[in-house]
Amino acid sequence: MRIKNLAELAGTTVRTIRYYHQIGLLPVPPIRDGCRDYDLSHVARLARIRWLARAGLPLSRIGAVLSTPEHVRDDAAGQDAILVDLRATLGALDDQIEQLRAQREQVERLVAAVERGGDLSPVPGAVAAFYDDLARRATDDRVRRSVRRERDFMELAYYRGDMPPEAELVYRGFTETARSESLALFGEIAERDGATPTDAEIARMAEAVVARLRRQLGADLKQVARSVRPDIARRAADLYVSLTGDPASRRVARAVGDAVLALIEEEAAPCPQNTL
Repeated sequence: MRIKNLAELAGTTVRTIRYYHQIGLLPVPPIRDGCRDYDLSHVARLARIRWLARAGLPLSRIGAVLSTPEHVRDDAAGQDAILVDLRATLGALDDQIEQLRAQREQVERLVAAVERGGDLSPVPGAVAAFYDDLARRATDDRVRRSVRRERDFMELAYYRGDMPPEAELVYRGFTETARSESLALFGEIAERDGATPTDAEIARMAEAVVARLRRQLGADLKQVARSVRPDIARRAADLYVSLTGDPASRRVARAVGDAVLALIEEEAAPCPQNTL
């Protein structure tokens, strides 16, 4: 039979068969009347190759399995070698399933975001809405740029997985007072853009952020702090500092980050046991 007939019988393409020839997975048949003449042995081997490939076995391992003599495949050592390959394939498939599940969940979130009129972004809706609202309220271009700069940081941090998922809780249900305080803090940062704040001013700004977090989370603060992974929180703080431009602003970012990390550590600590 001709290569086209073989491809049709095996449910594949001529190009795939030629690739299998190239890598030594499928023997090249003899030439008769100027054409390659495939027989039933080629059909059977190709069907087995396609069957194993659809099961997820890599082509490199398929070649090793099919080239193992039957008497070797039947003994314990030969079976163990094949089982190693098959179990490795199962592990790889499990990883792919997890990746697909995560991708599906992400697409579901994107669908929900679009249905709510939101943007296609890794930033949770409550977080994005907070910064968008502050940007609309800002009457000064410097303040607006400061808000957007932090919004861009959140985009990158969530994309990289460097932002604790629990951070979204801070932005949910922000009161009017909390939003006004946040906008005022952005205004203060914008006014000091390029200036060198004193240690006392930096400490006051860090304390204001911590106080705002305490008020916003209230009784939920301890539970949220205990659910945050310290390594992710530290990565978020370090990323924020690294993306801050001038040295003065980096000092403020470092102080605020350290203050928030200290708050998380303090609230996550177990309560001391009363001893009598």
